Amino acid sequence: MMRALITLLISVFATACLPAAAADISAYQRGVLIQGTIEKGDYARIIGFVRHPDNYGRFARMVYLDSSGGDVVEAIKIAHLLDKSYAATHVARGARCYSACFILWMSGVTRHVSSGATLGVHRIHVQLKEGSIDQQSAYVSQIARTVENYMSGLGTPRLILDKMNATAPTDLFVISPRWLAEQQLLTAVSYRLGFIDAAQARCGPEPVALAMKGKAPPADGEAEGWVSQIKSWITCADELRASNQRGDGVTIAALIGE
Repeated sequence: MMRALITLLISVFATACLPAAAADISAYQRGVLIQGTIEKGDYARIIGFVRHPDNYGRFARMVYLDSSGGDVVEAIKIAHLLDKSYAATHVARGARCYSACFILWMSGVTRHVSSGATLGVHRIHVQLKEGSIDQQSAYVSQIARTVENYMSGLGTPRLILDKMNATAPTDLFVISPRWLAEQQLLTAVSYRLGFIDAAQARCGPEPVALAMKGKAPPADGEAEGWVSQIKSWITCADELRASNQRGDGVTIAALIGE
């Protein structure tokens, strides 16, 4: 019964494959796509892209991610932009979001990962060009604490943080939608702390969390209606997210200095 429910849950978020492209930020579907290795200077490049009138609305609607990671310090800068602009993040079918990219994904107010997409984490690794071993160790520890505290504040489950810290920088702990469902973490990672409560107050109980609390999976004849219910709830929650982008004095324009 639980296996059937998990299969149905992760199928709800399926979408088309992302195209192959060089590391860049570009228009994709109704949103934007950040794809490739995260490098120093990417934050400034993203700001420049979003400032263009044709791209501002795309960034507000959805940020798609497809990256194996990269510079963690630069990723934190980009993550703060996503966090403060009430972004929605999405790793689509065929894409991956590993290492520093996972920080970007968790910075979304609403976060989606499709069936056929993968997330991945490992221990933070940064390297100084100069300095003693002790200095490098202290710097790495400082960055690691900063990242963990930031991700904890976003609502990253303790199990994922433990997996991250226990996995060597040369290795990768892969997180699939099925694993999240099996660990009953799908809802926990899909919404920012506090946002899920506000969304349920407006949209009603979150259907996935309700189902994972022991409710039997729907019969074949009920599955289509249940999936429709989930999609309706997601639409309602995204409307709430969009309203927050326009309220509280928090606007993307202000964040990028326009």
